Amino acid sequence: MSIDLIPGSKISSTALRAERMRMEIVANNLANVNSAGSNEDDVFKRKIAVFDSVFKDEVNDNPASELGGVKLKEIATDERGGVEVYAPYHPKANKETGMIMMPNISPIEEMLDMITATRAYEANLSIMQEGKKMAEKTITMFK
Repeated sequence: MSIDLIPGSKISSTALRAERMRMEIVANNLANVNSAGSNEDDVFKRKIAVFDSVFKDEVNDNPASELGGVKLKEIATDERGGVEVYAPYHPKANKETGMIMMPNISPIEEMLDMITATRAYEANLSIMQEGKKMAEKTITMFK
């Protein structure tokens, strides 16, 4: 019989992976906030992390609980259209109108997503650290 001294560590580790991917997606969105395009199809589209729960049979064989964590289900594309900006000097500008297409990405919205992902990452890391402390105390009780 095996004893899981740090229950929830597997669940928290899945959340850490998912939130790290979310932070990478947000960083990519921020990196492309000033990417210009010549038309609507050419402009960068914001990406969004979509999470899904992982059921226990995918994580381990313990039937004690149905849920086992979280995973990145998909990286969805935000379908908001781009913003037309007058920039006749830009190489991608329309020769007749002087307009370029810029992605409809709000740096404030992206930073809010980054802060939320960071806080979720920190919370899960804290859970793992507290679980480790409890396991160490449990081990020292039997010495």
